[in-house]
This record gives sequence, structure tokens and C-alpha cells, in this order.
Amino acid sequence: MNRKHFYILFSTILVLCACGGRGKNPKINPMVEELDNTPDNAELVTLMEIDGDSILVQPDNDLENPKVFSYREAEAAGQLKGTFETGELYSILPDKKHHSISICVNVSELRGQWFYDSLQHRGLQFEERGALSSINAERYSYKEWKLLNGKLYLYYVDMQQVSEDRHEFLVDEAEILKLNAEELEFRFLDSVYVCRRQHGLIMF
Repeated sequence: MNRKHFYILFSTILVLCACGGRGKNPKINPMVEELDNTPDNAELVTLMEIDGDSILVQPDNDLENPKVFSYREAEAAGQLKGTFETGELYSILPDKKHHSISICVNVSELRGQWFYDSLQHRGLQFEERGALSSINAERYSYKEWKLLNGKLYLYYVDMQQVSEDRHEFLVDEAEILKLNAEELEFRFLDSVYVCRRQHGLIMF
């Protein structure tokens, strides 16, 4: 099989994984239902300006009223996930009374294709509207991602479960340890994944 045909086959497999979603009749874990019903107090905003330890942002749900927040609290707590770049999209957990944020995640940097095993070409792809796909999955088949109250959650199927539970739909928190334009490091279940961003086509 030449390189061109192998890439077409691999791309087809990736698309099938991405389109899987939760499936037609998955067995839903109670934590999934609980998380689906949890209110989200975070806001999606676009960064407009940085001024000292404050940021001017444009909320997605209020385009007429930009807001200013101090990010000192989030920075002191190690809860600035990603870098500040004007024009990019962020999820912030605001304390409106004190005009500050306790958590800030750069959504624009999180989106994209990440590889944690370059030799085996294993990774995952964060897409818009919460779509999440596995790339050459070894154990976990990822389905969706969600930022809820500043925390990242991954929805998945464990392919090593016994057959009767094979299609149980699960969710667990993925703690972001490091995030920038080229690097993503996160703790998920019992492992830490150190990822590099993939640019352009995957070549074998």
C-alpha cells in the first residue's frame, strides 16, 4: 500500500471515529447524566485587550457590553490554562462582584489535533461544538469534550471493558496541566498525556 492510499484509509478511519458521537443506544453512566444537568457558570469570551493584570473581553452572549476582569486570582492559583492572545476564544469563571476570574482556559489553543505518541500516531482531536475524536486509539474511544465551570471533561468509551459493558458511555475530568499553542499536557484517569500539536496532514 503506497503512502497516498494509506493516508486516505487513515483519514477515513478518523472520520468514522469522529462521527460516532454517543451512538444510537449507548448505556449511559450516571455521572454523564449528572454532568449534563449541571449548570455552567463560566462564560465564553473573546479577548480584546490586555492591560497589566486585567483583560478586556467581549462575552459571546452580550456583544454590546465588553467587560474588564482581573486575572490575578487565576494566575496565583495556577488556573490560567493557555496563553493570552487577542482575538482568541476563552472560557472564564468570573467573580462579577469583584471583577475577577478564578479560572481561564484558552479554547482556541485547546482546539486542534494533538499527538501523545508520535511513533504509533496516537492522539486526539478537539473540534468545535464539543466534538472529540480519537486518532489510532489504543484503549479509549473519545466522543465529546466539555468545559464546565472551568474544568475539562472528556466523554469516552473504554474499549477494554467486558463485552456486556462495551458500549457504556463514560465521562471523567481531564486536568489541564499545561497548554499553549504547541503543547498540551493533561492528567486523565491514571495517566498523564504529554501532547504536541499536529500541523497539516499526517504523514507516515
